[in-house]
Amino acid sequence: MFALHIGTFLIFSAMALLIVASISAPTVGKIDFLSIPLSNGSSVNFGSLGFCILNPDGNSCTPTGVGYKIANEISALGINSFSGAKAASLHGLTQGLILHQIAAGIAGIAFLLAVCSHRLGYLFASAVAFIAFLFSLAVMIIDFIIFGSVKDHVDHNGGVAHWGNAIWMVVAATIVLFFASIATCFACVTARRHRRTSKTSAATY
Repeated sequence: MFALHIGTFLIFSAMALLIVASISAPTVGKIDFLSIPLSNGSSVNFGSLGFCILNPDGNSCTPTGVGYKIANEISALGINSFSGAKAASLHGLTQGLILHQIAAGIAGIAFLLAVCSHRLGYLFASAVAFIAFLFSLAVMIIDFIIFGSVKDHVDHNGGVAHWGNAIWMVVAATIVLFFASIATCFACVTARRHRRTSKTSAATY
């Protein structure tokens, strides 16, 4: 049972990380996937559903929405524009950032199954945790494609861009979900085998 509790804790940890990453800018400006410091002391922080301009006097954030034109903001900063095709592809990819919220939701379902289930239910929790891992892995790849492309473009055109805290949360959540699904499944199967062995031994006596 201890191993099952470990699996449940890992699922909870991954869920918490994905939730925090999901409420990145513009919901919480200081949680971001990529930030670009400006010469006036401000910075532009990009999140999953928009971005914020953090000023010493206050923050200015875009409305929360699925997909945003990240290339337009880079051009507005005075950095060389992306090509039309690249800008369009980046905009399309930002619509996939909604997978952060979906992965967090699926991880939440896996956690509830692990907490409320008994025996066979843990196998369902393991399966759902693995599905959450696949969604988290997919969005992690999207994160690195989008923000890696932007970072490379900014760094090679006179600007400086820094990875934000949210992207490492997604990386950590993805790794944790992978091990959580395996640990929960392995512990459940092992527990069932142990019970069968105990029953066999009791019947022998």
